[in-house]
Amino acid sequence: MKLFIIFVFMLIPIVGFCQQPRNNKKPAKNDFMVIGYLQGRNVDTTAIPFHMLTHINFSFAIPAKTGGGLDALRNSDKLIGLVKKAHRNNVQVFISVGGWSIGDEPGDDSRFHRLAQTKEERDYFVTNVMELVRRYNLDGVDVDWEYPDIENRSAEDNVLLMKQLGDSLHAVNKKLTAAVVHYGNQGDGTKKEIFAIVDWLNLMTYDDDKGQPIPHAPYSLVEKSYNYWVTQRGLPAHKAVLGLPFYGKPRGKLTHYKDLVNAGADPYADTFDSVYYNGINTIKKKTEFAKKQKMAGVMIWEISQDLNDDRSLLRAINQAAGKE
Repeated sequence: MKLFIIFVFMLIPIVGFCQQPRNNKKPAKNDFMVIGYLQGRNVDTTAIPFHMLTHINFSFAIPAKTGGGLDALRNSDKLIGLVKKAHRNNVQVFISVGGWSIGDEPGDDSRFHRLAQTKEERDYFVTNVMELVRRYNLDGVDVDWEYPDIENRSAEDNVLLMKQLGDSLHAVNKKLTAAVVHYGNQGDGTKKEIFAIVDWLNLMTYDDDKGQPIPHAPYSLVEKSYNYWVTQRGLPAHKAVLGLPFYGKPRGKLTHYKDLVNAGADPYADTFDSVYYNGINTIKKKTEFAKKQKMAGVMIWEISQDLNDDRSLLRAINQAAGKE
């Protein structure tokens, strides 16, 4: 009888744990994420400050033009070494699928439209993505569909695609995320159903210049994006990741943060030679906002554009997040 009682008490916490929805769990207070996108062509594992990151999103896997599969992964040899070294440093690696320059014209998301339209194509796509995850020992998938449209069926198709991919990933204890626009009509195509499917959303809180020579990522955009996704749309704050740019605009000049500073830009300022960027003070202020609002963390496009000294923006993030 005593043995039976002991067994029951041992079983209760196990059952309770198994029944908890894993992708709705709030992160621990000290679990503030620092997620860095990294393009395959820029991978140099000797230059990556793994101790300042929690996740790396390897960019990009590209959906095939036809057939719902994936194009051959570029720089796959670099991904193998990246995953090994990242895991040794307790950093997770996701594959990011899609992107603005998906393989045709910039901003042309027709490949996503086609692969999400039918169950057959969705099945094939998910099968291909899961094979990629297994082959490279990845920790999750970030879908960068720019953007599903609320005016047509792609918003509904996106829900179906993400649900199927999320189910497949979560079944093997992997994660699913998505990159979304900062606010507005293009964000409306990410339907509210997505919030329960993903582990978190990466808010691309930059590029709000609309082609004009104005700051593309001012501090005010952080508040505007947070209000759109969390306050208005109802995304839980613990599933919202604030995007930070390590580059300046307008294009056509020096734009990477490291190049701007090396050319004479003040690392604490936000403008140099008519290029608008985020310096250390602004990056810290934005990170502090994310902490105060109990957001899941911050993400960066992209980490190879940083400096590896006391002018580092990653270092500024870690300081503001209380990690240093």
